[in-house]
Amino acid sequence: MQNPIKVLVVGQSKEIIASFEPILRRHPDVKFATRLLTNGTFDPLHGVRDIPDVLFLELRHCWEDELEALNVRPAAHRPKIITVGASDDARVLRRAMQLGVREFLNIPVEPKEVANALQNVVDEKRAAYNPVPRRMTAVFNAKGGSGASLLASNLSHIMAQELGLRVALVDLDLQFGTSALCLNLTPNVGIGDALFATEDIDTVALQGYMTKHESGLDVLASATNGIVDGVNVPSHQLEHLLQVVSASYDHVVVDLPRTIDALTLSVMARADRIVLVLQQNLSHLHDAKRVCQGLRTHLENVDGRIVIAVNRFHNKAGVAVRDITQGLGCQAWVEIPNDYKRVSQAEDLGVPLFTHAPSAPVTKALRQFARTLSGVSPQKRGLWKRIFSDRHAHV
Repeated sequence: MQNPIKVLVVGQSKEIIASFEPILRRHPDVKFATRLLTNGTFDPLHGVRDIPDVLFLELRHCWEDELEALNVRPAAHRPKIITVGASDDARVLRRAMQLGVREFLNIPVEPKEVANALQNVVDEKRAAYNPVPRRMTAVFNAKGGSGASLLASNLSHIMAQELGLRVALVDLDLQFGTSALCLNLTPNVGIGDALFATEDIDTVALQGYMTKHESGLDVLASATNGIVDGVNVPSHQLEHLLQVVSASYDHVVVDLPRTIDALTLSVMARADRIVLVLQQNLSHLHDAKRVCQGLRTHLENVDGRIVIAVNRFHNKAGVAVRDITQGLGCQAWVEIPNDYKRVSQAEDLGVPLFTHAPSAPVTKALRQFARTLSGVSPQKRGLWKRIFSDRHAHV
């Protein structure tokens, strides 16, 4: 990049600050400085004339004063904030999220986590100079167990990992969503918290509700410590949340629960593509017809946005793809090959197919589908991702 990423590391511990220096020195496009907070000094940016792109802030016993000192600054004059320290204090998490803290790093600091955080900043800067059309894809099961969550999590992972997009995966199954599980993630906060805090959510505060995957994919799913009653979620709150998410990412993939109601219809009305997932048998085709009929009844101009995803495709199946597309009256479809063994292994491990079996036919089909949905071709991985991938390959 022409302009280096400006990083400031601030804390009360010389040891913590020193631990960042060898990590940041590895990156030729980073210009960094450190600052030790002494007694009586709470503002991490006091006297700083050139506001950094990224602030790594160690939080200790004075965390309230330090965060409040940042909060009095206008959002436009605050850097992207990443906190360092214990992240199990609910009070710290809540206040940090309100301030728009991007990520929480535990001690000792992991070099790979720092690299991923910096890569996100690079991606944002690159997107500012080379914007791509913002899109939303909704994924819906025609019949339970068709594989919508599998497709949603893997498509979004490929868009982030291979295509270099800023992607959000939103799991709207507020009670039994499995998208985070497919990626081996355990959200501490999530979509339920975000939905009931929409008055305070903007593009900055949103990041506090996201669970970060190592690929750069951000996941907004239900927290693992509770169940959200979707019946009590007003549509306008979801509308506002979707608006904020859409403004923050290049592509949003929404994994929908298998129900047609005000919440799911509001998503599908906004989506550029509605991916209807089914398998090759009569019961799936029967339910898919009912879904299509419901969408045509409730939504305008929906036919051109529906894409049929035939999951676990097999040439010798009793119901041919041609029968499905003709029966549903849909012109766009994609075939996802059957590879039960690899897919099951990946799901059990919580590893995306692009990582687990990148050359398998099922993965190749998903990669091509992700390109079609996003309209983007593969890009070279960022500098820091290459550095750490190469480094760990020899361990």
